[in-house]
Amino acid sequence: MPFTYLQRIELLGKILSPSRLLRIVDVGANPLESPPYKSLLEVGLAEVWAFEPQKSAYEELLKDKRPNFHLLPYAVGDGQDANLHVCKSSGFSSLLAPNQNAISYLNRWQRAMRVVETIPIQTHRLDDMKDIPSIDFLKIDIQGGETKVFSNGLEKLSGVLGVVTEVAAIQLYENQPLLDEQMRMLRSLGLDLHKFLFFKSASLNHSSAAQLRQRRIKNQLIDGDAVFVRSLLNLKDLTDEQLKFLILLSDSVFESFDLALHLLSILETREAIPSGSTDKYLQKLPENLKTTSSQDT
Repeated sequence: MPFTYLQRIELLGKILSPSRLLRIVDVGANPLESPPYKSLLEVGLAEVWAFEPQKSAYEELLKDKRPNFHLLPYAVGDGQDANLHVCKSSGFSSLLAPNQNAISYLNRWQRAMRVVETIPIQTHRLDDMKDIPSIDFLKIDIQGGETKVFSNGLEKLSGVLGVVTEVAAIQLYENQPLLDEQMRMLRSLGLDLHKFLFFKSASLNHSSAAQLRQRRIKNQLIDGDAVFVRSLLNLKDLTDEQLKFLILLSDSVFESFDLALHLLSILETREAIPSGSTDKYLQKLPENLKTTSSQDT
């Protein structure tokens, strides 16, 4: 009988036995979908500090508070006054104003990105939040304000092992930093691009649209979620504890099972986990990832 997703995470927790909970910060925790770290919370392997300044989204998050989940109604940024542009569709709300040129070019989201309210707010620097310890993993989705969070959280992020951030190919918002700027800043923090969880693209409007299957010609990249990992080319320099946390993230958040196996092999070589742990984990991976010989083992 195949293992369930949660059972596999629990197995990893038993194999790795980290000395403390994985520390996660979620900036822009609007509950439009389940957070990628949900399984780690459910099995008691993580502690989360989540930030959400939109009142309706914050109140929705309050309804489902879990143990080790700390919720704060702050906008994280550079510590300066700002305006929160609340859009018709809350997922598009941002400290940056929607870029009307991009909306016109893409010919979409005219209604969803319409600003219905502008709220003056005070932003908070990550490094000024003394109650939050150093961070192991950062998830950030704030529609263009990511680099301000990074540059004002250098101390908290100095040892971060992984970051999942929304990145953009075109400016959906005015003066929005794009993928290249995020890559440059995260590289200065020792983080390398590992993978895209997804990257949305769109078909552009044109006079021949009715003659073509638009779903087959989506060529304009828009935005998506990217995974950055610390010391990607020098993983053996990480401590045992750092490797353990990165394995948990690789499986449950990144779905990078090959990275998890690679890191387990390093720990097993160091004799930091029981012999045979890598093979034991391998057997609990989804069946569609395995060869016939692996399934028969």
